[in-house]
Amino acid sequence: MPSSDGLTRGVLVATVFCSIGSFGFGVDNGWWAVALGLSRFNTVFGTLAVVKDGVTTIKLSSVEQSTGTALGSAGIMIGALLTTPINRYYGRRAAIAVMSCISLVGVIIQITASVGGYRFWQLVAGKLILSISMGVAANVVPTYQSELAPAKWRGAIINLYQTVQIVGVIAATAAVYGLSGSDTVASWQVPIGLQFIAPVALLGGLHWMPESPRWLVWQGRTEEAREVLVQLHRGGNPSYSVDDEIAELVAAFALQKSIRAPALLDVFKGSDLRRTLISVGMQCLQQAQGSGYMTSYIVLFLISLGMTNFFQIVMILYCVYLAGILFSFYLPDYVGRRPMLIWGAAVCGSCLIIVSSLNVGISPPTVSSQKASLGLIFIWYFVFGLVWSPLTWIVSTEVCSARVREPTLTIATFMGFGVGLAINLVSPYIQNAQYGNLGGSIGFIWGAFTMVSIPWVFFTVPEMKGLSLERLDDLFDRGVPTRRFQDWPSHDREHSGGTLVGVDQDGTTFKRPSSSNGDEEK
Repeated sequence: MPSSDGLTRGVLVATVFCSIGSFGFGVDNGWWAVALGLSRFNTVFGTLAVVKDGVTTIKLSSVEQSTGTALGSAGIMIGALLTTPINRYYGRRAAIAVMSCISLVGVIIQITASVGGYRFWQLVAGKLILSISMGVAANVVPTYQSELAPAKWRGAIINLYQTVQIVGVIAATAAVYGLSGSDTVASWQVPIGLQFIAPVALLGGLHWMPESPRWLVWQGRTEEAREVLVQLHRGGNPSYSVDDEIAELVAAFALQKSIRAPALLDVFKGSDLRRTLISVGMQCLQQAQGSGYMTSYIVLFLISLGMTNFFQIVMILYCVYLAGILFSFYLPDYVGRRPMLIWGAAVCGSCLIIVSSLNVGISPPTVSSQKASLGLIFIWYFVFGLVWSPLTWIVSTEVCSARVREPTLTIATFMGFGVGLAINLVSPYIQNAQYGNLGGSIGFIWGAFTMVSIPWVFFTVPEMKGLSLERLDDLFDRGVPTRRFQDWPSHDREHSGGTLVGVDQDGTTFKRPSSSNGDEEK
């Protein structure tokens, strides 16, 4: 929170517990991606007959692969739209409860799709419903975490969302891999069942997740916010003052409302438009860099490169991915957002372009070219897990203004997963032999978009490390240039009678004139 530069037990428990909401997201991505390589799963759910050397095998068609994967993105988009009214008018706790109930329904539908027969479209319908809960999670979990987190630790706390998600991916992948030798329905039913963990835990743990004090103050429920702050900061820094915290939040939100009355369409006006474009850009570019593809179709990508031991490779890849994410508990708040995003994109883009070049230049692939490609894929997973995977959520969440935080993030996730939907729909067609036949060369596409993200970050994304959410509101409302956020004066020396609106991580207070037309010196 603005007046506290450290974590308390209450804040840590609430934000860690909330992050469980992304576990089911990871499990769903993990089990589906690996199950696409299971012969048993393909046989019972697939409809495409493939004859090779006189032997007929049944597998999922390109239509079934793309539909089963893409509808997950469609569900997330629906969930994102559903979140705004719940999150905005009923609070973060209500959104978490709704998310958990929807998740339970989706898991039950998926589990029963393999009971008394095998019904592919029921399985997909269950994935769609479960994905709606993921769309809610993608909006409420990072928002809740950012509103509780001290500015100094905001990047690390929001990173919990991605960390728990990848833990879910690894758990599902390990379950599928461990049971793949049994050649039974357990190899996909067990990981589907793991998705019960998150909603049950969240519904049982709402007690440890108080309502966001920022949301309560925005709703005019100041006394309730005071009680929550006392609960969150009990046993914390003795110099911390709940009264000062409340006064700062009330002043900051009153200023935001005086600048412009809150309205959903504000996301397309003034400084909020700039912030919306940054949030949308982060989400869309993450998907365009191949994030969704490398999660949903990694097994098929490895097969296209001529690799056979893909289950073991995928398990190790996800562990490397997790290792990268763990480093991001520290680096974004120490190094900063901008340098990590720029250099991370340069490394990831180069890896994908080289892998695809090897695929084109050496056909059929040799042992050496396969090893080189695999090494580059490992580098991509580590660096992407270190940079773009967590920082997409950190930046796209913290950049939203207090006026329209919920709809801004909703639009960003909706657009981002819309790009993911398009990628998941078309990837099997442009990659598979019977259609586009790009195979491993598909990496050229993701590599090109990764390189495009470098100038975009340089010119549009400001450095936001260590700045409180209220300070960011002030800087954006002033129209401060992208590369001046860290060195812009913390005090308004040109005007008197400013209103106190917050404290940065170094304890410096900053002021804002009581009225503004947005024409201050740039």
